[in-house]
Amino acid sequence: MTPTENGELVNRVQQLRLDGQLGTETGSGRGGGSWLPWLLCALLSLSWVGVGVRFYRQTGASRPADGGEPAAKAPGASAAPTAAGPAAAPGEVLLPLKGNVIPFLQIAVSPRDVAGEITKITFFEGQRVKQGDTLATLLNSQYENRFKTEVASVRSAEAQVAKAEAGEVTATVRVAKSKSALAAATARVTRALAVQDRSTKDFEQARQQRVAGGISAQEYQKFDADKQVADADTVAAHADVEAATREVEATEAERTTSKAHTRAARAEVSAAEARRDEAKRLLDNCTIVAPISGTVLTKKADRGSLVSPAAFNVSASLCEIADLAKLEVELDVPERQITRVRPGLECQLVADADPTRTYRGELHRVMPIADDSKNVIKVRIRVYLPRGEEPGSFLKPRMAVTAMVINRAFAPSPNDQPWE
Repeated sequence: MTPTENGELVNRVQQLRLDGQLGTETGSGRGGGSWLPWLLCALLSLSWVGVGVRFYRQTGASRPADGGEPAAKAPGASAAPTAAGPAAAPGEVLLPLKGNVIPFLQIAVSPRDVAGEITKITFFEGQRVKQGDTLATLLNSQYENRFKTEVASVRSAEAQVAKAEAGEVTATVRVAKSKSALAAATARVTRALAVQDRSTKDFEQARQQRVAGGISAQEYQKFDADKQVADADTVAAHADVEAATREVEATEAERTTSKAHTRAARAEVSAAEARRDEAKRLLDNCTIVAPISGTVLTKKADRGSLVSPAAFNVSASLCEIADLAKLEVELDVPERQITRVRPGLECQLVADADPTRTYRGELHRVMPIADDSKNVIKVRIRVYLPRGEEPGSFLKPRMAVTAMVINRAFAPSPNDQPWE
């Protein structure tokens, strides 16, 4: 750049100066306006120093002593004390948390082992029912016919038992007769042996006399014939005993078979009775009753609907019933704050629907598993309704509740409805 060009640039800058800010050549001279840029630089430096100090103080106060990341603070929640911080005072609010009301006992009512068309509905949503009350009936013609068939089967089996018992009695009579015949045959053997012994002695004596010539040949032949008859009678008597023994054994076997038939017939009666009882149970299950006392929360079927617990694409349940006298509040406690709560602590519960109502509660249990998707652990608080308040009149399942966990052990009050 040539000197001429520098001179022109200086002239232009001097023309842009304001007499009140930079001065004139006739006033303080040519260097009179040089102090203003330095002053501006000093002010800017002081501003940046102030910003840096404030930032350092803020980050230093929020950063934990171990150098880790600062814990996130829930909206409206008090700061959790660190391990080195002071312990919570008795009666101090440890955590304010949001949660929802859930029933402690809730049952989906469905037919048990039966399916069919609903012919009658006797309940509606919000109705309080007692255990055993009839809720609905199903078309039961199929189960009624099955029950009648099983009743007939029981009667038939009982007739078979009577027949088998009669056969057992007949077999017993035959056994007695065969034993009597055996006794008679044994007596005949005894008699035949006695006659045979006497005939044998008479024949020996006659033979000796015949040798000595004391008797005639005709008399000798008579003694010989008597001995042969006695021997034959003895053989026949022994044969009768053997036959009578076989008859006794046969009748004994027949009686054993009759007893087995009787036992089988009685077992068939037991099986038929079991089938009858099962058919009666299924028939009774066509009348659906309330399994517990409580309030009907939802109605999932109506008259004319088909219900079947074992079928797809068909309604499996009829309604849901819950005991609204036993309510709980389920809360999500952040993992970093779970050490601050423990079972047995007192809680104050306020529903969003009416902040003027306050309920007492007890932190009953900490659930055994964490929710890794939200890094929280669920806890359950038992709600104690005041005496005289109708269950379900205000607090209802799924209502939003704010719970204040207090550093104080829960103590039952006479004004609380008990948990039985």
